[in-house]
Amino acid sequence: MTKFAKIISILFEPFSVSFLALLLVVNSLDISFNAKVFWFVFAVLLGGLPPLVVLIYEKRVGKIHDWFMTNRLERRDVQLAWFFGSALFLLFANYFSAPRLLMALSLTLLLLSLLITFATLFWKISVHMVGVSLFVLLLLLVFSANFLWLTILIPLVAWARVSLKAHTLTQVTVGSIVTILITYLVFSFFGLATF
Repeated sequence: MTKFAKIISILFEPFSVSFLALLLVVNSLDISFNAKVFWFVFAVLLGGLPPLVVLIYEKRVGKIHDWFMTNRLERRDVQLAWFFGSALFLLFANYFSAPRLLMALSLTLLLLSLLITFATLFWKISVHMVGVSLFVLLLLLVFSANFLWLTILIPLVAWARVSLKAHTLTQVTVGSIVTILITYLVFSFFGLATF
C-alpha cells in the first residue's frame, strides 16, 4: 500500500495538478487561441515559475531535503515565492483586463498562498490537498457538475498523504476545506459559482 500511496502523491503533486487546472481553465475561455496562449504563458511565468525556481534552487543547494518538503520549515521560501508570484499574476491580470475567470483564479491563488504561507510559520497544511481540491472544484465550477465523481480524488490523495505520514488527518482536512471555502467564495464574488 505504501507504493500505491507514493504513486498517488507523485501523480497529484501540487505543481502538476495546478498546471493541468490552469490549462483547462484557460482552454475554457471564450477568446482566441493566441489570447489563450498569452494568458497561459503569462500565468505560468508569473504564478507558477517563481515557486518552482525556488524549489529547484533550494533543493540543489541542500536547503530543501526532499521534493515534497516534508519539513515544514523548508517550505517557507517556496511558499513566499508562490505568494509573490500570485500577487504579480493578479496585478498584471487586472492591469491587462484579464477575463473574469482568470481574475477569480488569480485572486483565489493569492488568498490561498497568503493563508498557507502564514499558516506554515506555525503549522503544516497539505499543499497536495490544496492542489487536488482546487483542481476538482475548478472542474465543477468552470465546466459541469458531471465532474462530481472526481471528488473521490480528494479522499484518495488525503489517504496517500496520511498513509505516508507526510501529514496528519487534520492537516489534509484543513487543506481541503480551506481551499474549497476560499475558491467558492471568490468565484461567488465574481458571479462564477455555478451551484
